[in-house]
Amino acid sequence: MDTSKILHEAVEESKNGCIVHIKVKIGKSRIFPYALDAWRRRIEIEIDEEPKKGKANKEIIKTMAEYFGVDEGSVYIIYGEKSKEKGIFVKKGREEIIEMIKNGL
Repeated sequence: MDTSKILHEAVEESKNGCIVHIKVKIGKSRIFPYALDAWRRRIEIEIDEEPKKGKANKEIIKTMAEYFGVDEGSVYIIYGEKSKEKGIFVKKGREEIIEMIKNGL
């Protein structure tokens, strides 16, 4: 598995930041990055909140904001609010995001 290639496909450059394509797993803890999904070209995140009343989405935003060292207003869902596969906008540079994820795996 070519980690670098998957990360470059999972992190898409956007105006003023990047879209990080993720796959959500419900587990017992908050872990980002949890793993790479080579088949879907996504970064997996594990959260411990059930997807009810937006609680899981709030936890995803909080977890990713903490991981990337940005405020929660700089992270938001672009698509997939009611899906396990989501696009998350992060107001940070692409290469910096890729490097941070690579170091966290």
